[in-house]
Amino acid sequence: VYSPLIQQLLDALRCLPGVGVKTAQRMAFHLLERDRLGGETLVTALQNALQKI
Repeated sequence: VYSPLIQQLLDALRCLPGVGVKTAQRMAFHLLERDRLGGETLVTALQNALQKI
């Protein structure tokens, strides 16, 4: 019962090994509510790795 944007984030996190529903929720809400800068750092690092490796 999440917005489409939140659900998209949860689905993306759940594709990682060992990440289930609850873990994806914890990660998503931590990044969105407590550590936005960490979320931006994660996005940048992932984009760089995907482009350059």
